[in-house]
Parts: sequence; C-alpha cells; structure tokens
Amino acid sequence: MLVKKKVKRWAWGYMFVAPTIIGLIILNIWPIIQTVILSFQKSLGFNRYEFAGLENYIKLLSDGDVWLGLKNTFVFALISVPVSIFLSLIFAWLLCKPIRGTSVYRMIFFLPLVAAPAAVTMVWSWIYNTEFGVLNYLLGFLGIPKISWLNDTRYTMLSLIIIAVWSSLGQQIIILIVAIKNVPKTYYEAAEIDGASDRKKFFSIMAPLVSPNLFFLTVTGLIGALGQFDLVYMIYGTGNSQALDSVKTIMYQYYRQSFVVQDKAYGSAIAVVALVIILALTGVQMKLQKKLVFYE
Repeated sequence: MLVKKKVKRWAWGYMFVAPTIIGLIILNIWPIIQTVILSFQKSLGFNRYEFAGLENYIKLLSDGDVWLGLKNTFVFALISVPVSIFLSLIFAWLLCKPIRGTSVYRMIFFLPLVAAPAAVTMVWSWIYNTEFGVLNYLLGFLGIPKISWLNDTRYTMLSLIIIAVWSSLGQQIIILIVAIKNVPKTYYEAAEIDGASDRKKFFSIMAPLVSPNLFFLTVTGLIGALGQFDLVYMIYGTGNSQALDSVKTIMYQYYRQSFVVQDKAYGSAIAVVALVIILALTGVQMKLQKKLVFYE
C-alpha cells in the first residue's frame, strides 16, 4: 500500500510538471539541437542543405564582422551591466528611505517595465535626434555644439548603453527594494550605536546582505547583454554604415547572416558560438558565487 501511494504521488507530480517540461523541450531544447545540427551543414538554397563539417566554424574564425560583433558585445556588456546594477542599488537604497515624494520617484523608475521596447527605442531616437533632440537642445544652453549621437562613432556605443541602462533600472530596483527591506533593522541599529555613517551602512551592511540578489542580477544582466540584438536592429535596421559597425553585436551578426544574407547554416554557427560563450561565462560566475556572495 505504501509503495502504491508513493507511486501515485510521483505520478501526480510528473503530471503537474509535464506541461512545463514538454514546453521546455519543444520551445527551447529542440531548437537548440536543430541549430547545432544546422551549423555543420552548408546551404544549397531553397531550404536544401548538405553536410559541411567544420567549414562554417573555420569561416567564422577569419570573419572580421564576427570578431567585431564579439568585441562590441563584450564592451556593451562589461559597461552596461555594472553601471545599471550600481545605479539600481543606489536608487533602491534611497527609495527605501523616508524621502518626500518617494511614490512619484518609484513610478518614474518603473515606467520602463510597462513600455514596449519599440516605443522606448522610438522615444530615445527622438531624444538623440541631432537637429531637434531634447539632449542637444539642453547641451545648447551650455554652449556645447550639437552631437550626432546615433551616427558619430565616438558616441554610438555610449548612446545604446544609456538606453539599455535606463530600460533595466525598473526591474532591478524592484528586486533590490524587496531585498533591502528584508535586511533586519537590528543590523542598522547596532551600526548606529557604533557610530557608523550612511556610507558605512551602505557598503558594510546593506550591500553584503543583498549580494545574492546582486549576483542574480549580474548573471541575468550579462546573459541579456551578451544576447543584445533588439536595440541595434530597431535603431539601425539592416543597412551598412560606420555607425552600425561600431555597435553591431554577435547576435546582430547571427540575424544578418540568417535572415538578410539567407545563409542560415553559417548564422547557426554564429549562434552556437554565442551560446557557448554565454554558457561558459555563466559557469564561471556560478563557480565564483561562493567567494562573491554572502549568505546570512
């Protein structure tokens, strides 16, 4: 009887998780397997392919556009992720304090969460507009000449990083506000007795105690940044320009090869390389977790 009851429990458990597992296999695992298989083939046109071995990967090693995409991707990720997390931590810390108008500030920071990416990109394109943009209008008051934010290669990457940071603040602030509010007040009270300043409380008490949340945001932020595509595509499309070359990412290269050049086999090889890099960096972060994260 006990064995039958256990089997029944297992059966019910499998029934409940089956839809999720099936969805994961169909929508995630199977497409990855197909992409890996396709990366070892050569396109013959009209959806016909033949086995090509490592040809696509050998071609990839000498493709300057792929290396440029990798460089741009790492620059974008290594700047946007730390900046967004640091700003989110500061704003979350301030929003947890009894400041007048806190609810209004929270609403302003949460706006990116409810805005569609296309709408966000359109608004920022107008802000960056060389002739009529708000940013250049404000710079004009300071006597600074107009800047072509989206066309001058000195500013294109910075412009995209600003959009990415602004877009990610809302979600990160929500997570960190919850984490900060869960820190026991007794720690702060003990620190006050010892004469600790707000700066000391921030770096020595609050930051270590929310480090699990910071680690989570770092991992998910890097995964998102390394897979960045939509910002580049929605602002620059599929044309050719120096401005696009200065910001195109590895996933943009995958899209271009697969859907513009129509070489899905080579595009799949690029996607596989990007996936391996993301998995490797995520694995390194997980290994460093014990050293970097403080669990109470």
